[in-house]
Amino acid sequence: MNKVFTIITLCGLGAVLSFSSATFAKTDEQVHQISVSGQANVASVPDLFQFSVYVEEQGERVQDLNSVVADKTQTIISSVLAFGVEKKDIQSMRVQLNPWYEHSNNQRVQKGFKLSREINFTLRDIELYDQVIDAVLSTGASRIDGFNYVVEDPQPQYLAALELALKDAKLRATRMANTLGAKLGKVITINENSGYSPMPRGREVMMMSKSSDSLPGQINTGAQVSVTFELVE
Repeated sequence: MNKVFTIITLCGLGAVLSFSSATFAKTDEQVHQISVSGQANVASVPDLFQFSVYVEEQGERVQDLNSVVADKTQTIISSVLAFGVEKKDIQSMRVQLNPWYEHSNNQRVQKGFKLSREINFTLRDIELYDQVIDAVLSTGASRIDGFNYVVEDPQPQYLAALELALKDAKLRATRMANTLGAKLGKVITINENSGYSPMPRGREVMMMSKSSDSLPGQINTGAQVSVTFELVE
């Protein structure tokens, strides 16, 4: 499995990412407080690649269609297994059967049936991408789509982003309080405003084999929090 390289980006003051407006409040107990938002991203290089292959046939007899689709499915799966992909990373149980219609003399006439099977693959060695795709294309697959780069375990990236978002909120609150001649006291409330939210980045990272022109780019995992602090004069 490829290593995951992590790049940390803190969205502090002056960052492109926006923050909600800070607010000041005064309760009945005369407690002054300040509420701020903090936000941060952690960028990672994906270590898994997922894609879907479709086998589609149409004809008069469902039995005949099923036999052809089954043979093509086995050929496609065998071509991918040859690269060391494990069976647990292959899903091929999704089958769809629909009527096949054609228009004749301004009438819609059923000619038979369309049978399709979806095969989902997960590659744990991204450097095999080009070879695996070439092998699948040579089997006569009807189409390939659903391309998706992912990080197998996003939790470390998210927790790192969450910690940075909290630090960002504290920094913002401290700067604002100091400007007004006050100091931060204890934390009153903390709200987590995000979950795992990996987003692909447009900038490509040259960490792939030189023999490959297919690059995974980066995935951003973001976190956002809202924190309320007590203000001490």
